[in-house]
Order: sequence, then structure tokens, then C-alpha cells
Amino acid sequence: MSSRASWVGLGLLMCACGPAEVRVDETKGLPPVRGTTEVALQSFTCGMPITSGEVRVETKVVAGGCELSFNRDVPVLKAEDYTNIPDLRAATALVQRIELTVKSLRLSDGATQQPLDVTTRVVSAQLSVNGQLVAEKETLTQLPKTVALSGAALEQLKGRIDARQPASVQTRVVVVVPAMPTPPQRLVVDYDTQPAIVLGAKTPSLF
Repeated sequence: MSSRASWVGLGLLMCACGPAEVRVDETKGLPPVRGTTEVALQSFTCGMPITSGEVRVETKVVAGGCELSFNRDVPVLKAEDYTNIPDLRAATALVQRIELTVKSLRLSDGATQQPLDVTTRVVSAQLSVNGQLVAEKETLTQLPKTVALSGAALEQLKGRIDARQPASVQTRVVVVVPAMPTPPQRLVVDYDTQPAIVLGAKTPSLF
């Protein structure tokens, strides 16, 4: 076999095997994506915004009740994480995919600390990350649930991680509460998700 044929064969073999994958998750020090917001509803007018700490809650009248939307920017990686997490140090380690394990999306009465009955007190509930829906009312009883980010939701995060830059995700919770029964005086919304970054080494160029 000629020298060039040997190199071609080696290249095909490497392509067939593909780069080894490395998973970076909570066991490697990757923090969870969490958020908690408590909103006072005893005297609010649906259609007017509500301020809760640093969070601005937008509200609007919709079929079935009042829609409340919560937006929060949650850090995923800080600059120092690329040094402190060994698997992120390699300059050739590129993001292959990003997964999110949704552990909880909880709606509760702030006065009693009791979960809301989603069949009667919640018309709908959705959790989105970077614009991608990752959990909704119908799946609340089936958590934890793991989803892979895709499209724009993935690219927004992937580009910053590949460039070894601080990265965050935009989380959005949208809840519709009915007018009857009367909404709780204080509504607490909290969520807990765990990201996992799957890395693969850049395939070397042989030619």
C-alpha cells in the first residue's frame, strides 16, 4: 500500500470513529439554572406590569385569565470556569450539544407555601430557555425531563462557549392564572434545571 493510501485509510478510520465526547455537568462543577420569583397579586390590575425585586413581570388579559411572564438572564459559565473546570481548558474542545434536565417548575401560594392545584388554579405554564420551550403544564407531573437545545437556542450558547467567553441563558416563564377561583395573594414561581455541555475534540486535518 502506498504512503498516501495509508494516510487516506487512517483519515477514514478517524472520521468513522469520530472525536471522543466529554460531558461537563454538575459532577464537573457546572452550576444549575435556577430562578425564583414571588409576585404580589392581591391588588394588581391585569395588563399592568408588576415589579418583584429585580424582575419585571409583564401581564396581559388573555382567554381564560391573566398571563404573567417572567424573564431572567441566568449565568451558566463565568470566565474563570474555563480554567477551574479541567474539561473546559482544552482549546480544541468544541461544543457538540447542550442538554437541559428540567428538574422542577413549581407554582405555589406564597402565603401558605402550598403548591397550586394546576387543574383548577393554573390555565397554562411554560418554561423556555433561549426561546426554546423546555417544559409546560402538561409535563409537570413527568419531571425530571431532559431536552437538547437546538437551533437558535443552541447557537446563542454554543458560540460563546466555543470562544471561551462568559455565557448565560435567557429564561422565560409564562403562566396564565384564571380569574376564578381568585388567584393567590402571592404567587411564587420557581424552576430548577441542570445543563450539561457535551464536548468533542476538533478533528485534526491530515491534508
